[in-house]
Amino acid sequence: MIVIVQNTDKKRLLVKTLSVVSLITMFWLYYGHMSDRFQEQNTKLLTKIEKHEEKNKKINSKAIKLEKTIYKEAVVIVNLIEQKHVQSIKIVKDKLLIVCDFNTNIEPLLIRYGVNAMVKSTEKNLKLALDLRTIVENKYES
Repeated sequence: MIVIVQNTDKKRLLVKTLSVVSLITMFWLYYGHMSDRFQEQNTKLLTKIEKHEEKNKKINSKAIKLEKTIYKEAVVIVNLIEQKHVQSIKIVKDKLLIVCDFNTNIEPLLIRYGVNAMVKSTEKNLKLALDLRTIVENKYES
C-alpha cells in the first residue's frame, strides 16, 4: 500500500509566499549593507581628491610664480643687450638660451651673471646660456 501525503493548497501557498518574502528581505538587507559600504568608500575617496586638489593648487601657484620670474628675467636680459640684437630666446632643458647678433655687447650680462653665463661665439651669432636654477634662486633670495 502506498501512502501519498499531499500538502494542501494553503500550505503550499504559505511556503511560497514565505520564501519569496524571505528572499526579498535578504536582498533588501544586502543592498542596505552594500550601499552603506560604498558610501563610506565614496566619502574617503572624495576627501583624498580634495587633498590632492589642494596640493595641485599650491604647486600650480608656485609654477606660475616661477614662470613669471623667468619671464621678467628674460625681459631684463633683452633690455640689457638691446632688443634689436636678439634673434631668439628659448628655454632648453634647464637653461635659458639667447641667440643674438655677433656684434652685440654682452658685457652687461657678463657683469650681471658672471660665471653662470656660458657664451659660445660663432661667425654669425653669439649664443648665451643661463642656468634657470641660479636665476630663480637669486630672485627668491632678494
